[in-house]
Amino acid sequence: MNYCVRGPFEVARTGNIVSRDREDKHGFWKLVDNGNEGLSHACGCYILVLRNRAWYVGMSEKQSFRQECFMAHKIVQYDTALNSVGGVPHLLLIPKLTPGGRFAAPSDNGHRDIRLLEKLLIGTAIVRNPDLLNIRDTKLLREMNVPGFLNSEQGQGRAQSVQVLRSSLGI
Repeated sequence: MNYCVRGPFEVARTGNIVSRDREDKHGFWKLVDNGNEGLSHACGCYILVLRNRAWYVGMSEKQSFRQECFMAHKIVQYDTALNSVGGVPHLLLIPKLTPGGRFAAPSDNGHRDIRLLEKLLIGTAIVRNPDLLNIRDTKLLREMNVPGFLNSEQGQGRAQSVQVLRSSLGI
């Protein structure tokens, strides 16, 4: 199961909301496919990035990026992030690749590995940005405390055992 990372691709906006203009969306997908033929029709994970931080992590497994990334409830999340911190929104796309190196197509049966990757990305993103807008599967990640690894409180990272943990995990 191989993936690649493409982007960042700038998302058009009007003030502090994502543009609802059809031409802007068409231009966005044209930009995505330029040099990445078929990427807009692939499946995988995507991340909304504002000011160098992830604000929303999503996945497309049964639908393509083109169908998934700008659904109405996703745009609401993007607008919330824009109103919170402002800036220029970008999407990073992480498409799944076939064994032959092409972009994988969505499947009615879904892709278990894409669901797992989304959870891993959410877990990593929430450490950097506690205000991540994802809600599903984040309660434990927000409440769990593992010194030196997850939601550490000040001073917890000083113990030698914590330093060994961090070193062994490459943190």
